[in-house]
Amino acid sequence: MTGAPSAEQILSGLPGILLVIDQKHRITKLNPAAEAYLGTSAKRIIGDPISSHFIFDDERVNQALDDPEANLTANRITTMINGYSRNVVDFDIHPLTADPRWRIISLSLQPADDPISNREGDHPDQFSIRAPDILGHEIKNPLAAIKGAAQLLDRSLDDDQKALTAMIKSEVERIASLLDRMQSLSANQPAQIESVNVHSLIDRARQSIEAAWDGKLELSVEYDPSLPDVLVDPETMMQVLTNLLSNAVEATLDVTDPAIHIITRYSFGASFSSHGDEKSVRLPVEIIIRDNGPGVPPNLENDIFSPFVTTKTEGQGLGLALVKKLIADMNGRIRYERDQQNLCTQFITFLPIAK
Repeated sequence: MTGAPSAEQILSGLPGILLVIDQKHRITKLNPAAEAYLGTSAKRIIGDPISSHFIFDDERVNQALDDPEANLTANRITTMINGYSRNVVDFDIHPLTADPRWRIISLSLQPADDPISNREGDHPDQFSIRAPDILGHEIKNPLAAIKGAAQLLDRSLDDDQKALTAMIKSEVERIASLLDRMQSLSANQPAQIESVNVHSLIDRARQSIEAAWDGKLELSVEYDPSLPDVLVDPETMMQVLTNLLSNAVEATLDVTDPAIHIITRYSFGASFSSHGDEKSVRLPVEIIIRDNGPGVPPNLENDIFSPFVTTKTEGQGLGLALVKKLIADMNGRIRYERDQQNLCTQFITFLPIAK
């Protein structure tokens, strides 16, 4: 070693997010950790107002950003990153001693409180899952890096190959958005219901799963072409479908001739009682995801949608519990069935139609 590291080397080696802003709140410098977190290179960020990448929910922070002489340290501040990723951070801002025209902002990612919350309500199905709160920053950091790498890779690809990087970026944004949605489940926010062609959502989920397996897996479909539009939250429904299809794939990994079939149909007599209400709700649209895996052990069948119940050695038992919660938020229902005669398992989702 020939000498002490330079200031640039020290800045590059720091794990925290560091930014330098000028008097007009424009970003003039940032370290590699900030680049990775924002998912893009410094060249694309420098010159942007900090507000175009970070939105802070704390008025103290916003006032400090406007005050060129402010020194502020604030813990556990909620910030929105790039318009879709919400995190909890420790925030610090202070002017540079050598030149107060420049200010340094430091952000340190923090886990949120209460990783798992299971609240008692009027019905046992009413629970809140906040597991992403404790893992959110661990997941979103690599997501941002993946998106940034895809953006850089996109520049060197031919036009016919850019569809792959577009899919990567789209999926990263969808996962980050879903993490934010899962973090807010405890608030019981209403789903953003709209009229949707469910076949288009199924195709998106199916293509995503097949792409993840590099074309080695093919999911068969049997659509009812006369099926009306359904009332769902599109992104939430994508999460449900992706989760169920991923489960089906995992269930058939050890099967000699795996088969996964997606069926849609209209059931004229399908109706369900609302919780705490004697009135029946019509849910005539059915989505059936069927596989020829071994199914769930009989002793777990009645609890398969409960939190922390899983047949996977590395699973957390939150997937199907979350699926049931998300479907219920969209006024739908889900059912598990095992056909021992035909040796197949199926999950049936019941959804309301758009009027």
